[in-house]
Amino acid sequence: MKMPAGGMAGGHRFILTAEGNKTRIDHELEMTPKGIFRIFAPLMGVMGRKNLRGTAKALQDYLEKK
Repeated sequence: MKMPAGGMAGGHRFILTAEGNKTRIDHELEMTPKGIFRIFAPLMGVMGRKNLRGTAKALQDYLEKK
Protein backbone atom coordinates (compact mmCIF):
# COMPACT_ATOMS: atom_id res chain seq x y z
CA MET A 1 0.00 0.00 0.00
CA LYS A 2 1.42 3.35 -0.98
CA MET A 3 0.83 6.06 1.59
CA PRO A 4 -0.25 9.51 0.42
CA ALA A 5 2.30 12.27 0.88
CA GLY A 6 2.08 13.75 4.34
CA GLY A 7 0.53 10.58 5.82
CA MET A 8 3.40 9.83 8.17
CA ALA A 9 6.40 11.57 9.66
CA GLY A 10 9.37 10.13 11.48
CA GLY A 11 12.34 7.97 10.67
CA HIS A 12 14.85 5.29 11.69
CA ARG A 13 17.96 5.54 13.78
CA PHE A 14 20.60 2.83 14.08
CA ILE A 15 23.09 3.06 16.96
CA LEU A 16 26.17 0.83 16.71
CA THR A 17 28.08 0.20 19.94
CA ALA A 18 31.29 -1.82 20.28
CA GLU A 19 31.08 -4.51 22.96
CA GLY A 20 34.38 -6.32 23.02
CA ASN A 21 34.73 -8.22 19.73
CA LYS A 22 31.01 -7.79 19.01
CA THR A 23 28.82 -4.92 17.89
CA ARG A 24 25.50 -4.11 19.47
CA ILE A 25 22.90 -2.63 17.13
CA ASP A 26 20.06 -0.60 18.60
CA HIS A 27 17.30 0.47 16.25
CA GLU A 28 14.80 3.21 17.00
CA LEU A 29 11.75 3.91 14.89
CA GLU A 30 9.59 6.97 15.24
CA MET A 31 6.26 7.11 13.45
CA THR A 32 3.96 10.09 13.77
CA PRO A 33 0.67 9.77 11.88
CA LYS A 34 -0.74 12.83 10.20
CA GLY A 35 -4.20 13.60 8.92
CA ILE A 36 -6.53 10.62 8.53
CA PHE A 37 -3.76 8.24 9.63
CA ARG A 38 -4.11 9.48 13.23
CA ILE A 39 -7.02 7.05 13.66
CA PHE A 40 -4.52 4.19 13.26
CA ALA A 41 -2.20 5.49 16.01
CA PRO A 42 -3.28 2.85 18.58
CA LEU A 43 -2.31 0.05 16.18
CA MET A 44 1.01 1.52 15.13
CA GLY A 45 2.94 0.32 18.17
CA VAL A 46 1.92 -3.29 17.57
CA MET A 47 2.61 -3.07 13.84
CA GLY A 48 5.95 -1.31 14.39
CA ARG A 49 7.19 -3.87 16.93
CA LYS A 50 6.26 -6.77 14.63
CA ASN A 51 8.06 -5.13 11.73
CA LEU A 52 11.16 -4.39 13.82
CA ARG A 53 11.34 -7.99 15.06
CA GLY A 54 11.29 -9.22 11.46
CA THR A 55 13.94 -6.69 10.41
CA ALA A 56 16.19 -7.57 13.35
CA LYS A 57 15.87 -11.31 12.65
CA ALA A 58 16.69 -10.84 8.95
CA LEU A 59 19.74 -8.72 9.81
CA GLN A 60 20.95 -11.23 12.40
CA ASP A 61 20.53 -14.14 9.95
CA TYR A 62 22.42 -12.25 7.26
CA LEU A 63 25.32 -11.25 9.53
CA GLU A 64 25.68 -14.74 11.05
CA LYS A 65 26.11 -16.27 7.56
CA LYS A 66 29.26 -14.20 7.00
